[in-house]
Parts: sequence; C-alpha cells; structure tokens
Amino acid sequence: MTSVGMPEVRWVGQRPTGVPPATSPGPVSAAGQALSARLTAIARMLQIGSARGGPDGFKPDLLRDAEELLARVGERLRLSAGHTIVVLAGGTGSGKSSLFNALAGANFSPVGAVRPATREPLACVWGMEGAGPLLDWLKIAPRRRYARSSALDEGERALAGLLLIDMPDHDSVLTTASGEVSRLIGLADLMIWVLDPQKYADAAVHSRYLMPMASHSSVIAAVLNQVDLLAPEQVSDCEADLRRLLDSEGLHDAQIMVTSAHTGAGVSALAKLLTETVIARQAALTRISADVDAIAARFVTYAGGVDNLPVAGSARATSPRELPGPACDALTEAFSQAAGVTGIGRALRSARELRALDYLGWPVIWLAGRVLQHERVDKAQLGALWEELRSAPTVQSGAQQAEIDTAVTRLADEVGADLPAPWPGTVRKAARARAREIPAAAGAAVTQVLPASNDVQPWWRAVAAWQGLLLGAAAVSLAWLVDLIIVAIFGGGHPTTNLLRNTSLLPWVALLLGAVLLLGWLTATGCLSVVSRAAVQEREEVEQQMRHAIADVARQMVVVPVTQELSEYDRFREELTVARTAGLISRSQDGEADTIFFTR
Repeated sequence: MTSVGMPEVRWVGQRPTGVPPATSPGPVSAAGQALSARLTAIARMLQIGSARGGPDGFKPDLLRDAEELLARVGERLRLSAGHTIVVLAGGTGSGKSSLFNALAGANFSPVGAVRPATREPLACVWGMEGAGPLLDWLKIAPRRRYARSSALDEGERALAGLLLIDMPDHDSVLTTASGEVSRLIGLADLMIWVLDPQKYADAAVHSRYLMPMASHSSVIAAVLNQVDLLAPEQVSDCEADLRRLLDSEGLHDAQIMVTSAHTGAGVSALAKLLTETVIARQAALTRISADVDAIAARFVTYAGGVDNLPVAGSARATSPRELPGPACDALTEAFSQAAGVTGIGRALRSARELRALDYLGWPVIWLAGRVLQHERVDKAQLGALWEELRSAPTVQSGAQQAEIDTAVTRLADEVGADLPAPWPGTVRKAARARAREIPAAAGAAVTQVLPASNDVQPWWRAVAAWQGLLLGAAAVSLAWLVDLIIVAIFGGGHPTTNLLRNTSLLPWVALLLGAVLLLGWLTATGCLSVVSRAAVQEREEVEQQMRHAIADVARQMVVVPVTQELSEYDRFREELTVARTAGLISRSQDGEADTIFFTR
C-alpha cells in the first residue's frame, strides 16, 4: 500500500542486491532515474571491488558497508515506502521523551530528569496500516508501539505515514543503549537531536554522532530544548553558538529549532517540520541519497581522487582500451626470444642447406668426404638439426619461464604505473594469470608455423642427375688420362690407329678432365648459392610468421586480460561518477508526488 501523497517506488530492470523486483509499469521521473542510477552504480562498484578485495585491495569494511546499504535500501523501500521514519535522539535529561509526548499528544514515553527513562525504543505511528512490517524491521517491540490512526483529526491527517521513535538515551548506563541508538540512526529518514542548553556542545554527541553524519546534514535537525530555563538573550546566544558549532563540523544544512516541552514553546514549529517532511514524502529518498553520497565518497580514493573522474554526463567509453604499441611489441619480442625464434630460424636454414648438399653438392667433394669419413658427420649434423628444429618449441625450462615472467611483469608495471591502488596490483595479477601456460602455447604456435618435413625440391633431383653425368664424364676422362700416361711411360701407343692410346692427346684429355671437374664444382656452387638465398628468405618468412603467432599468444594471454582490467578501472570511475551525481525527488505541477521507478 502507498500512503496518500507518497511516490510509489519500484525497481525495474537491473537492481542492487536485496531490492525487490518491479511489480507493474508506470511513469518514470528523472529524479527517480537518477537515484536509481546512483544505487545501481554502487552495486556495480561493489561487484568490481569485491573481485579485487584482500589486504592490498578494496577495504573489506567499505565493501561490507556498501553491501549493507544496498540491502537496507531495498528492504526499506520494499516494506513501506509510504512511511517516514523520524527518530528523536538525545542524552539523559535533555527532555527528549517530554518532547516526544508533546508531539504525540499523549504521555506515551516515561520521563526522567536524572536517570535514563527510555530503555527501549518506543514508536508512535500516524496511520498504522502497512506499518507493521516496517516496525518489525526497526525491531520495535509490539508493546512499545502506539497508533494514532483511530484518533486522526483534520489537523493530523497531514501526518499520516509518520513513524516517530523515541530512542534510548545515547549516554545511558545500559551497555546496549548506544548500539541501539546507532542502529536506529542508520535506519531513520529524519534525525532530530534534542540537546540540553547546558550540554548542547557535549563532545560525546558531536564527535560520535553528528560529525560522522556531516554528509547527512540535510536530514538532521538540532532542537535546543528546555529554553524556558534560559533568558531570551541567552536563547539567542545559545542558538548562534550551536549554529557556529554545527557549521564548523560540516553540518551546514542541519536545521536548528528552539523548543520547550514544558511550556510548549516551539513545539508547533517542530510539528510543522514533521508535517512538511511527511507531506513532501522525500525524507526516505533524501536519506538514501545522503547514504549514497557517504559511500561514494569513500570509493573516490580508489579512482585516484575526484579530479581523475570522468565529467558527469559525458559519453561512456564504447570501446576497450588499447595498450601502447611499443609495449606490446616489446612483450612479443621477449616471448619470441624465450621461445628461441632466432635459433629455430637458423636451424631451419642449416637443415635446408645440409639437405640440399646431398643433391646439389659436387660428388667429387662428396667422394672425398667418404674417403675422409666427413659425410657421416654431415648426416649426423643434419639429423640433429632437424630433431632440434622440431623439438625446440616444445622444450620448456626455468630460464624460459623466468624470461616470460619478467616480460609480463614489465608490461604490467608500465601500463599500471599511473593508476591508484589497488589497480597496479590487479593489473599485474591479470597479466600474470596465465603466465604458466605461455611457454606451451608459444611452443605450439611455433610448431604450427614450422614446415612439416625437410622436403626435397624437384629441381634438386634434376641437378643431381646432371652432376651424375658430369661425374661419369670425369671418371671416363680420368681413366683415359691414366691410360695415356701409362702408354707414354711404357710405350706401345699407336697415334694414328688408336685415338684412345694416342699420347699426343694427353694434354687435351687432362684439359677435358679439368673442365668437367670445374663444371661440376660451378654447378654445385651455383645451385647451393640459390638454395642458400632461398633458405635465408624462408627463414625470414618463418620467423615473421612465428612472431605473428607468438604475438597472438601474447595478446590472448596477457594483453587482453590487462586491457579488460583497465576497462574495469574505467568502468569503476564511470560508475563512481554516476554514484556521486546528486539527485532530488521531483514533483508534478499539480502537487502530487511522482511515481518513481528506480531504473538503470
């Protein structure tokens, strides 16, 4: 049920924890949207902060207070947004209970001038309908509830929905009294502090209750009671001094009233204040706004101060942050070095050249290697290189992990250096979250880029056949040369009838042998030079592909998490800006309260 004149409050869409869901649609006021946005911003800041708690993170007491605020707001509005909770607080002998009785029009609360008389909170309700659950929430015992609903006359109808609570004396000797006072102050919509003219500057009241509530001064009233004990000029002096004291403590918006429960002086003015508060139906939401102000102010330090916040109403970021290009390039290069990209490229080039040597090398040199047993060394070297080439990317070592950890930490420290605590630590944590997976991922990326096998090019086989022909020609020439040398030494040659044994051809055969050997060597040298240039180009291309693959690993495992954490920091600042944006409850031109939907 919604009381007369009270805006109906509902939550629509996303809402903080503990707030009841919407029940039906209706008009949306700008003020309602603003307050809803502020509460939802607190909820999102709480979500962000809860994920970043701990000794170096968001303080647990701040997160706990924010969570309690959202739960309290949701419970308060769910139970009865149509009632206004006003508490009378004060010390022993201040006349608080007498003032309560004067406002209630009956002696409901016992009065004690020296010893505390109010041991438990007592409530007087104007219009009991719908107030029961709210009184249960306030923990007001049933025997301590008094209803004015059956006695409302025309002059009191404007007070319908008022819950006036007489609280225990804050300086009571009862150990539970101060805790009960603090609890009810935390739940009240309007706080009225009844002060004794002789003790209105009591440090216990100001330091423990008033000063911590400076951000709530718009929902605080200070009542200087028992002024019948003072001369008129003393009343003015006390009132001026109390004003000065409250202003010095930051309670500039707190009202000051002068009353006497004994003579009735000022009681009507106080009753008028209550009437105006109830009619306006803003006290509950104004108190909520003040609570949000106080919580939001405590979050400012985690954004680096007010000057570091986005301008209220500015467009929100639509795209995630991008890390500096040089920082990302340095990270990729460090990962490439840890993965041994340069060494793998050299091994690939050597493997290609050694493989080509089997087909393109001059067989004479190859035969010489056979005689000198060098060929066995080349084959072993080829096998070792190719095995190293295929296995190197998957080999992980402590040194490799250390290089990666150092590079990741360096990147995190660079991008998080200018952020307020705890964000540098959370950025570093995000960057290192998958550091142990990086060596294997980088190795897998490199392996995918490497050639599957040390293939033989078709033209190599053609050159090998040509080299075989040259080798055969060289063998024939050598045999002919040897034969001619033997004939020349031992005689028996027939120059005219047998060319093969014509010793006059000896120089020409030697020249032929030299030409064949030179041609074979030139063929091998030229072809191997072509292979070497191709191997160098392949190495450059493969290294570039490996670096691209490793850059993708760095992006997925480091850059993206860091960017997301920086985006969370930006989102936190945006939500904090919304939470700090004050809003008031608007009213329609005909004087009726708006129906307010807390939306996001």
